[in-house]
Amino acid sequence: MKTKNLCGILMLFSFLVSCTEQQCIIHGITTGVKDGDYMYITEYLDNTYFDSAVVMNGKFTFKLPKASEEDFLPKVIVPAVGNEPSVAMVFTQDSEVKYIRDSNKDIFDIYGSPYNDLFRIEGFKIDSISHVLGHLDNLCLKDSTLTQEQKDSITLKMNELIKEDSILNIQSIERNIDNLVGAYLLYINRHSLNKETFQKLFERLPKKFASSKHFDDVRK
Repeated sequence: MKTKNLCGILMLFSFLVSCTEQQCIIHGITTGVKDGDYMYITEYLDNTYFDSAVVMNGKFTFKLPKASEEDFLPKVIVPAVGNEPSVAMVFTQDSEVKYIRDSNKDIFDIYGSPYNDLFRIEGFKIDSISHVLGHLDNLCLKDSTLTQEQKDSITLKMNELIKEDSILNIQSIERNIDNLVGAYLLYINRHSLNKETFQKLFERLPKKFASSKHFDDVRK
């Protein structure tokens, strides 16, 4: 796994996850959080944390119960203060996970079979469009030299990309509808999909995911 020197300062965030049937231990390294500050691991969209750790010599360690397959929301690693590279999502159902990311996101790898691998593969397809959309939106907002015709052309392109993004999201959900990655993707897109499309996908979702409290707000 290659790394690169960024202006003489290497900004890295990496961790290894090792899980038994009962427990996961996460050993991490960060240069975006100073020694003495805290790192936390939480449930997705939940401020309740499973564990906390003080960063010492750029290292930290978490211990938490291994997630069940029905628990389809990833865990989130986040610093109390620090840079964005020290934030990550990880599914702790896999026995072994490797994650590495640099400050400019030129290097971003996450490996863990089967769920983190699936998450990485599906994420690359969707993130590429999101990156272009963000660039075009920023261009429209900040470039005062653009003519109205140019702005209209960019808006048209953005609308096309939004449609393509929606199609890719649905395809990703369909490919993974029988596993927790599909359940997670359906969950985060539940309000952006039209009701008919969501309901068709939701009906195909295995009961162990569909019965989750996380879908209470959209369950008929």
